Amino acid sequence: MQLKNKKFILIGFIAGFALLILYFLILSLANSFGHAREQFSQMWYWILLLLVGFGIQVGLYSFIREKFKTVPGRVLATSGGISTGSMIACCLHHLVDVLPIMGLAALSLFLIKYQVLFLVVGILSNLIGIAIMLEIIQKNNLDGGFLKRILVYDMSIVKKLVIVLSLVLVVITFFWTNKSKATNTQPITASENQSKSQALKNLPTKTDNQGGVSFEITPLSFSFENPIKFEIKINTHSVSLDFDLVETSILEDNFGDKYQPLKWDGSSPGGHHRSGILVFPPLDSKAKKVKLTIQDTYLRIFEWELE
Repeated sequence: MQLKNKKFILIGFIAGFALLILYFLILSLANSFGHAREQFSQMWYWILLLLVGFGIQVGLYSFIREKFKTVPGRVLATSGGISTGSMIACCLHHLVDVLPIMGLAALSLFLIKYQVLFLVVGILSNLIGIAIMLEIIQKNNLDGGFLKRILVYDMSIVKKLVIVLSLVLVVITFFWTNKSKATNTQPITASENQSKSQALKNLPTKTDNQGGVSFEITPLSFSFENPIKFEIKINTHSVSLDFDLVETSILEDNFGDKYQPLKWDGSSPGGHHRSGILVFPPLDSKAKKVKLTIQDTYLRIFEWELE
């Protein structure tokens, strides 16, 4: 029995490790291994929760299949659906860089803005899936001893509590995310202007050429206490540049804080040549990196080191 229990634990561990490999594979193919490693170092605690939750789900699912060979298809389909759905939720926030390749470019900026929300949904979906499988094990007396300490509770009640709590946490996270974004879009105040100036060196120009459209982005000299300004030049001879840069742009620092544009001072949408200044709120004074994402037909990412 102990050997069998270790077998299911090993299966769960392998599943979690496989999800970790998938994470690095997606980000490495979309950008680079260095980028994947950097993202992992910033979000390791979220990713660890996702890996553990997914591994436990897979271990319990394999335990059910092993112990209950004749389980009705309806029950297995429910467990399998939760498990698969959790994996999709776990990976969803990592698809930002590859969505344009899949023809879903319009969703990319949305996923960036609500990254934390998708992380929370992935973790909570894991918890719901675990509760459902524990309920199945309890109702059918499938536990082999190593789950007895958990199954002393009524898992049907635990499942309902987990679902209700998950819904509450998702709603709270959604409103917190929107409130945070609203705060980041406010103009700098007089009191903030009194903070110590930390001037940055001139940052290099970055370019992007996709779909016959050329972007040239130059950060203008700025300090942490002032709004950040980017000079943007866009040129093409094949399509109309009819997108709104305020609606299709977002700035992110190395802490994961996101800033929406305050305004665009430049040419209006349309035509083949556009230029102007895109203005963002001041950065966190501790920020060391900044990433500007612009979403038109393609996902365009521009990154700078601030030190």
